[in-house]
Amino acid sequence: MTRSKVEKTLREMTERIVHVANPARVLLFGSAATGKMTRNSDLDVLVVVRGTIHRRQMAQKIYRNLHGLGISIDVVVATESDVKKFGNRNGSILKPALQQGRVLYEA
Repeated sequence: MTRSKVEKTLREMTERIVHVANPARVLLFGSAATGKMTRNSDLDVLVVVRGTIHRRQMAQKIYRNLHGLGISIDVVVATESDVKKFGNRNGSILKPALQQGRVLYEA
């Protein structure tokens, strides 16, 4: 996938996530954020939501709305409280996502 195609996909993906989840932030992390993406790579996305939500249900709702983008996408949903509590914890997926992630959306 070309860089311009990836950027177009990121914009479309972000718009869909914002529409469905009304997040505080959306961050791209992993190989796509660090510039090490290969043709077999997926997009890793952290969606930070406000308040108390059922993370799995929100992730399923997001996944359903990302269908048809033409690339595999892994979504991690966390609350702002999760970010405060686990954002600096070693072994947490949140730590590298927050440290190395690229902000795609911020409310």
